[in-house]
Amino acid sequence: MFPIPFYEPGSPDDGVTASVPDHLVETTPAELFDWLVPGLLREKCVQLVKGLPKEKRKRLVPAPDYVDRALADMQAENADLLEVLSRRLAQLGGVKLAREDWALEKLDDYYRMNVRVVDADGHLLEQGRDLAALVQQFRSDTRQSISTGKVTSPAREGISRWDFGELPAQWRFRQAGVDIVSYPALVDREDSAAIELCDYPGEARLRHRLGVLRLLRLASSQQVKYLRKQLLRGNEFNLVLAGAGLERTGLVEDLIDAAYLQATLPAAELPYSEEAFQAILNQGKGEVISRANELEAILLNTLRVLADIRHRLAGMEGGKWLDTREDIEEQLRHLLVTGFQRDTPAEWLGQYPRYMKALRTRIERLSGQYAKDQKHTVLLQELARPLWETDRERPGLRLLCAAAAQYRWMLEELRVSLFAQNLGTRQAVSEKRLKEQWEAVLEWLAQNPH
Repeated sequence: MFPIPFYEPGSPDDGVTASVPDHLVETTPAELFDWLVPGLLREKCVQLVKGLPKEKRKRLVPAPDYVDRALADMQAENADLLEVLSRRLAQLGGVKLAREDWALEKLDDYYRMNVRVVDADGHLLEQGRDLAALVQQFRSDTRQSISTGKVTSPAREGISRWDFGELPAQWRFRQAGVDIVSYPALVDREDSAAIELCDYPGEARLRHRLGVLRLLRLASSQQVKYLRKQLLRGNEFNLVLAGAGLERTGLVEDLIDAAYLQATLPAAELPYSEEAFQAILNQGKGEVISRANELEAILLNTLRVLADIRHRLAGMEGGKWLDTREDIEEQLRHLLVTGFQRDTPAEWLGQYPRYMKALRTRIERLSGQYAKDQKHTVLLQELARPLWETDRERPGLRLLCAAAAQYRWMLEELRVSLFAQNLGTRQAVSEKRLKEQWEAVLEWLAQNPH
């Protein structure tokens, strides 16, 4: 994946070209490509400066001199070139530059990296200067490309039981002249499992967890069938499910997943060999039904209060207390997200009835404490925003990063402290403690960029 300069105006290859194996397109350092190679980078930056609005451009004359001084303190990295250049020119010329000041549409293709996507044998599959479009085009083909190369791969489909010995933590191979390190994982196919090769260890761990869970359920199908038949049955469940606006089927499957994980993987140590898999299955299988019954009781206590909350919200006067109501709905979306029983640690899932009671107390007190409620709402949203934004960028963050998981439940405890202090919290919690905890999350993110 080495960039090669090529000069032929009008040719598709004009400029700098980088050849990328098809299965690496998605992980290509896109922002690094904007830096081209040193010689062309200077020309590109000069053209960018000359394309600035006149009132800003005239403060950076002569453009080549300012670019040379800026580049002297800039080093190619996987970072936004325009952001770095703007910051440096602001220091040199005292001019504040916004992204919309840069006329990228006027920049010649010669100053954009040409990306050649090649197969395992180095043959051209596609090329272009829109990396985002290439990523979208080849994303779905990535694992097939890895799995069907000439080198024997551990990847396979149609797995219904652990009959493949030990799964390696890494699998190394060479493709299209590039040494590749991939991370095998057992992945869920709903009615079976498969082994796929992942680009990053964190991604592999998330997928492997669900693949192991699928094989645990397949290895005890009669037990799963029994649980599906017995759980969340009866008139009371029918009433609270209707009142809470939730469907039984999805909750049952989620509850069964949670029961298996809590019974077989309490220490979160995933198996990577047949022996280890059989050990957790044999040790935990007998505990699954009792765990499921415990989880069912927690869910019932949660839904009882949730049904009352829904009734109270429905009875509110339309257009009244909208900011609070929106915050409540957002809180419920995060608490009841698909897979919440499976993905919430047992010690925190057990707190769900208390969180619902705290929410009900908030609603009960709202008419007399709306001003205070608004103040608390603003604080909570400010504290929650970085978590949910990072969570969208890094799916599975809270399953990989203990600091992020702790932050998430500290947020919920802060809600209890603010709106229903009489219910008590599991730990000391405050705005200051949350901000200190977020620093730990940022430290983890810096150490684990993928």
